[in-house]
Amino acid sequence: MKQRIKRISAVLAMAMALSAFSAFGVFAEGESTAPASASQSTSVAAQAENGSTSNSTSESETTPEPTETPVAQVSYYEIQLVDGKDYLWDWEERANVVIHFSNPETLSGENMGARLINNGTFSADNWDANQLVSVNGDSITFNNVRYNGGGNTLEFQLTTNTAGVVPQSITIAECMDVNPNPPEPTPTPEPVPTEKPEYDYPKILVKDFSFGGNSVEAGKEFTLQLTLFTTSGNANLQDVMVGLNFGELKGVSLASGSMNTYVGEMAPNTTKTISYKMMTDATIEPGAISINVNLSSKNGEAATSPISIPVTQPERFDITNMEAPETIMMGEEGYLSVTFVNKGKSAINNLSAEIQGENLANPGQNQFLGNIAAGTENSVDFSVMAAAEGTINGKVILSYEDAKGEVKTLEKEFSCTVEPMMDMGIDPMDPGMMDPTMTETNPGMPIWGWALIVVGVVAVVVVVVVVVKKKQKAKKLAQLEDEDEDI
Repeated sequence: MKQRIKRISAVLAMAMALSAFSAFGVFAEGESTAPASASQSTSVAAQAENGSTSNSTSESETTPEPTETPVAQVSYYEIQLVDGKDYLWDWEERANVVIHFSNPETLSGENMGARLINNGTFSADNWDANQLVSVNGDSITFNNVRYNGGGNTLEFQLTTNTAGVVPQSITIAECMDVNPNPPEPTPTPEPVPTEKPEYDYPKILVKDFSFGGNSVEAGKEFTLQLTLFTTSGNANLQDVMVGLNFGELKGVSLASGSMNTYVGEMAPNTTKTISYKMMTDATIEPGAISINVNLSSKNGEAATSPISIPVTQPERFDITNMEAPETIMMGEEGYLSVTFVNKGKSAINNLSAEIQGENLANPGQNQFLGNIAAGTENSVDFSVMAAAEGTINGKVILSYEDAKGEVKTLEKEFSCTVEPMMDMGIDPMDPGMMDPTMTETNPGMPIWGWALIVVGVVAVVVVVVVVVKKKQKAKKLAQLEDEDEDI
């Protein structure tokens, strides 16, 4: 019994020594120096008691690693262009793609092979995409594959007898638009938010204006109305002022009031109307006058709005004289003369004259006289013949366009008495009125000679009358000019 105890003690001492030696080695290598557990000591003791000191500890059981399922591996590919002329695969071209595998046995068998994936870059629109292509030796072939551009990755599915359906892809280097280092898109910078001001004052402007019509007549007073408008904002304009600036403009002025008008406060998106009494000089040239409207406020931006107002001169076109025969005989031709003058400062355009009336043998006479400049006088003549005995009641009509382009007319009436042709009481066929010498051989003055003398006398009388009338007309025109100069 004592010997057995001594043997156990010796075994325990040896176990403790081995434990200390192993702990020293682990510490030297930087590992943990934790002592053996009680269970380990007990196991060693048990082994020592049974007389076994080496290879007596049981090794822990290890889990075996899973075996990787073999998948078909692509070895290389071939491109067989169908309608191309060189080795590069261009857009819209078709080709047969042959893919070789290093382990084709994984694809051998029933219902094993590959399907093409129509990903937009490569497609086979004349081939059933669901068709399973079988392995032929060590390869499969996709026929009539069309290249659509936009990349160079051809995708397909493999149905194997080891791993089932597996997606695969190859990179085709022969594509025309391959870019191995495509540029990265430039990022769009995000807009920097702007701080909204605490007070957003509106702007002010002249929205509309009026002056009582389409134009202003020189020498007359008119009212200018301005409609002010403020834009959007979140604060009111304070102490709004409006001022008129004529600049170097001459001939226009205020009839009453001040050039500057105080409006006061105006809120955003509001309107106000102000008025000015104005007038133009009678001597101002016709045309458009420009006026600047200055707008300002205490807390807003100042602005200037120009406006334009057309000015016209009053029309002073009139018929000053008419000379018409008071009496004419049937068959006689009389003359009518009309004198007119443009006393205004604007031209009279497209003037025409026409004669109308009752009992006229030659009605509808019309003459185009053109443009009549300011301060110009002129006249127009017509012939007058009667259609029957009695009275001619007629008028002369002048049509023209004023400075505004409006068509206007002036009329002047006349009246003329028509008497029957003068009867001298001589019958040229009366034998008593015949010259007895006409039957004699002695030559004498024939009747036609006396007729020629009478016609000549009448012509002289007509000439004298016309000259007298012309002198009277000239005298009247001279008097008219004297009157204009006095004015």
